[in-house]
Amino acid sequence: MRTYVLIWTLIASSVFLCAGCAGADEKPIPIRASAWTPVAFTEDGKFSDSLADFRVTEDPERGTILSIGDWTEGRWGARYDLRSPLDSWKGVVRGYYRTENIANNAASVWVRYYRGGDYVYDERTRLAPAAEWTPFELVFRRPPPGIDEARLAVGLGRHTEGTAYYASITISEGVPPLQFPEHPGPITRPAPPTSFQPGRYFRIEQADGAWSLVSPAGKAFYSVGTDGIWYREGDNPQAKDEHDAHWLRRLKANSLAGWTEISRWSRINDSLVAAGETPFATFLSLETGTWWGDFDHLWNAHGEPQSDRHAFPDPFDPAFEQAYRGRVREICTLVAGKPWYAAWFVDNEISHRDIYRYPYSEHCSLALRDFLQGKYDGIDALNDAWHTEYGSLDQIIEDKPDPAQSEGRMREDFEAFAREIVKKYVDVTLSIIRHEDPGRLVFSPRLMFGDSAYVDLYARYDAIAVNRYPSNNEPGLSQETVARLREIHERSGRPIIIGEWSVPALDSGLYDDPDLLDWSFPQTVPTQTDRARQAACVTIDFYNLPFVIGAHWFIWYDFDSPERRANRGLFTADGQPYVELIDALARAHEQIGAPVLADPYSAPSMAPTR
Repeated sequence: MRTYVLIWTLIASSVFLCAGCAGADEKPIPIRASAWTPVAFTEDGKFSDSLADFRVTEDPERGTILSIGDWTEGRWGARYDLRSPLDSWKGVVRGYYRTENIANNAASVWVRYYRGGDYVYDERTRLAPAAEWTPFELVFRRPPPGIDEARLAVGLGRHTEGTAYYASITISEGVPPLQFPEHPGPITRPAPPTSFQPGRYFRIEQADGAWSLVSPAGKAFYSVGTDGIWYREGDNPQAKDEHDAHWLRRLKANSLAGWTEISRWSRINDSLVAAGETPFATFLSLETGTWWGDFDHLWNAHGEPQSDRHAFPDPFDPAFEQAYRGRVREICTLVAGKPWYAAWFVDNEISHRDIYRYPYSEHCSLALRDFLQGKYDGIDALNDAWHTEYGSLDQIIEDKPDPAQSEGRMREDFEAFAREIVKKYVDVTLSIIRHEDPGRLVFSPRLMFGDSAYVDLYARYDAIAVNRYPSNNEPGLSQETVARLREIHERSGRPIIIGEWSVPALDSGLYDDPDLLDWSFPQTVPTQTDRARQAACVTIDFYNLPFVIGAHWFIWYDFDSPERRANRGLFTADGQPYVELIDALARAHEQIGAPVLADPYSAPSMAPTR
């Protein structure tokens, strides 16, 4: 076991064992109705305390407790807010919780920061299901600039028909500083075979308890890299190509990630192949959630999509298939027959949130009608099951009932149809790419971490893609992250590739404007040195998960504009490299043996004809 993991495990264990027990510096939080405000919001953002079941009750083991749930409609969570603001903006919250009928990490504890009465950000811990009273702990250490208040909240962060209970809550001031080891820990992943059978394209193999990408030359290939950046105004193309390729080599990267400019990098890769050099394995992500006007996305009863940028497409709309096929064909003009093109991500971060409530786009609603017709022997049978009085299936589509406001068979039918939506989406995307680019790896949509309710249906793809940004509250990956990734792998039976991850730091200066504070702020580490060390630790932790086949850094440049400021880049926004970070990542890449720069998998003699 790695030294730093052992140390942190011992520290965490000692804290965990006394969680919920008020020590000398711990202040008990009152558990009574007058001390807490029940909070929930409708879909249009209006306050309501009637969307969830809020109770202050008695428990024979824990005394007075807070109870929240079920919560099945609305947004942003259902929670109890402590009415009194916290005395300190840094500290540790401890207590006990248990859950009933909750299958995911819906139970949550927050410290929420405010400025002038307006919510700014929060630090949160998501709690695993627990049938018995279990201690929890939340360390909050990153008060945003310009805030004037911090408040504690407990409750539900996801819809569930279950209930979460909270008791014996205390708070203490002061937190230990974040410390990251100078060197990451050892490799524990089983070593892959030295060689596999060669093939036409990249593929996936499982051997000796671990999954591997395999290059066309038959070499185990763990994918590390970053996005192949676009040209910017004023760039000299030749000089820029040489510059970026140099820094990718210095990074010891072997891959270009999902946001690569394929027209530029296909030319660079082909030039490398012609020169007898190894190109970069290239991945590409489609993003249908932002394709507006070409086809319908899923709508709710009010004609609203789930999101502006992550809306789920209507896979029953023939125009969706047409637009998707057109985009794939366009890309195939640059990558068809190229061994260096590794895999497709069929989409990026489309939202699966409550899609059972969004079946009312034109073609999806017709599919819903057909689904119900196939399930019930006439409208009378449906009305008996739903306890309704519809005159026809067409009336259901016209009335557009919201299943979140019902219980029993009606809601169960809408939830079952949601799975049919996802199945149809898999059918369309997979069949198009298999037809247009046969033999190539096809990966699932790059899922937002935690958005995995339908991951079992994505088992038909070659791998599951997950975007996961570490919380950076400890060296490497948290136990929550590891457990969730393992759950996704076990439910799908497929390996995982991390589509996006990175580590930001406060000393970048990009988090000092309280009016333009990026969502990455709660994940910041103090300095660029901390950033480099933590990046190396995370790299090794991802690799040590035997079901992970690669992890791609996001992104090349920092964000620094009037719209967004975030320290996500390998380079500053004006193009200066974070040398300490790049070199730390390069050493970690060498440690895991990721670079296969001598692997001639794309030599001209290997390039097949289509």
